[in-house]
Amino acid sequence: MGKKRQYNGLDLVKAWLAVLVASRHMIQIFYPAESKWRLVIGAWLSNLAVPVFFITAGFFLFCKVDRQRPGESREAVLKYCKRIVKLYLLWSVIYLPIDYINWVNGGRQDGAAAVLNYLQSFFFCSTTVQLWYLPALVAAVILVWAVYQRGAKVWQILVVGAFLFAVGCISDNWYFNQRLPMGLQKLLGLYFRYFMTVRNGVFYGFFFVALGLWFAKSKREIPLFCSLAGTVAFVMLMLYEVIRCSNTNMVFSSAPAAFCLFAAASSVRWKDRPLYIRLRAASEWVYLSHVYFFHLYAMTARWNPLPATKKGITVSVMIPMLAFAWGMACLSEKNGFRWLKKMI
Repeated sequence: MGKKRQYNGLDLVKAWLAVLVASRHMIQIFYPAESKWRLVIGAWLSNLAVPVFFITAGFFLFCKVDRQRPGESREAVLKYCKRIVKLYLLWSVIYLPIDYINWVNGGRQDGAAAVLNYLQSFFFCSTTVQLWYLPALVAAVILVWAVYQRGAKVWQILVVGAFLFAVGCISDNWYFNQRLPMGLQKLLGLYFRYFMTVRNGVFYGFFFVALGLWFAKSKREIPLFCSLAGTVAFVMLMLYEVIRCSNTNMVFSSAPAAFCLFAAASSVRWKDRPLYIRLRAASEWVYLSHVYFFHLYAMTARWNPLPATKKGITVSVMIPMLAFAWGMACLSEKNGFRWLKKMI
């Protein structure tokens, strides 16, 4: 049996994107409204991250799925989804103290209203800013697999996914949804009242997981030069869209940009080194844990010797976060701490 291929380029890109996500959320909380970084990272570059994460997850899962073997296919998908659900439950519990702090600082609701709001957020959005990706991934994987297993062609799944993604982009952004007929605007308002967001497995994750399916089943590798050129071109188009249309959460051009970036990263063949495995683990620690470091900074700011400037805040938040993530990645390699791998 040949040695299993490691996608070291993807490990490096995912680590960079995880840091971008953490930076985005830090900037949204601590940086002034006029800061240019709200545009550069908060609205532009960080919108590459989740699409690439979805594509990567879909790719690795569907490399193991063969619809000619429905029993094995179902088992692989269910096993994967159970792992993600357990991860979501675990980190939701870990973030309960933060949820409580936010509830107190946000103006306490009465008990019943607070519980209902928490449950609504838990099932349709997530109670912590970055955890929404996990239930969205589960929903997207199940939907894509169900349609694929029923015999739909990959291109057909992609067409449906692209339509859903376009609906999501239009619904998520006032620049587009305020131009819709009043009847559709009222329908959108009703949808958001109950389901809270379109950044979920239907309108966001489905398309990108389907792209992962395409990469897994097509076995095609786009030439590195072409994929890099495409990445640069579409990332610049993202900047134009963000400035012109104020798209900050779901960006149309993030789809081709993420496609090209994944193609470029997955085609890179570097020598296997432990560094890349640690980067893979560290990126997941960064993504899942970074909100705690915002609160850690806020609680210790009065004793912090660094000034409360953008640079001071960035160093105070990012350095401990990166040190923690790297430390957890290294520690989980030791025999007595391998259980840490179940947390990511």
